[in-house]
Amino acid sequence: MTKGAAVTSKPSKHRQQEVLDAAARMFHEKGYEATSIQDIAEEVGILKGSLYYYIETKEDLLFGVIKQAYDAALSLIESLEGREGGALELIEALAHGHAEVFATTFVQSSVFFREFRALSRERQDTIREAGDVYNRFLVSQIRRGQRSGEIASEINPRLAAIGIIGMMNSMAFWYRPDGPATAAQIGREFARLAVGGLRK
Repeated sequence: MTKGAAVTSKPSKHRQQEVLDAAARMFHEKGYEATSIQDIAEEVGILKGSLYYYIETKEDLLFGVIKQAYDAALSLIESLEGREGGALELIEALAHGHAEVFATTFVQSSVFFREFRALSRERQDTIREAGDVYNRFLVSQIRRGQRSGEIASEINPRLAAIGIIGMMNSMAFWYRPDGPATAAQIGREFARLAVGGLRK
């Protein structure tokens, strides 16, 4: 390297995660629209101008926060797709896993459901993929269960999938980490309701 040449370093992953975590907390506490770049910079403990080293717009932060919840949901489905078991067993595992994932990513998932519409249309379409993956997985398992005789044949797979996903996603509006029910308890109830409603 030539002496005196400028060196441009990339933002460290640790600092990038600190910025995303701070944005998630602020969006969760104040809402996306009410949160300023200055608020996030102060939460991280850096100057406002320094924050633009990591992002170009505030929406970049919102997308990053929401994508963390999205990635966790996709990882759950991927783990279940590679798992053996009957249809009802996998649907039960999804209900348990969803509750655990939501509790683990509580702040990010809450921002996901409450601030999703603040994203650009293109980014909304990207994130909707997670919902589509959930839907496809459930519909395929319900149909598989109908073929095997586990699940009642008169059930409409698409409507049943929508109902189960709606039940699981409702956590965004009432779950609290310090609330009376743990994620494990919620997952068991979701599983009981989902499987009980589908079983032949």
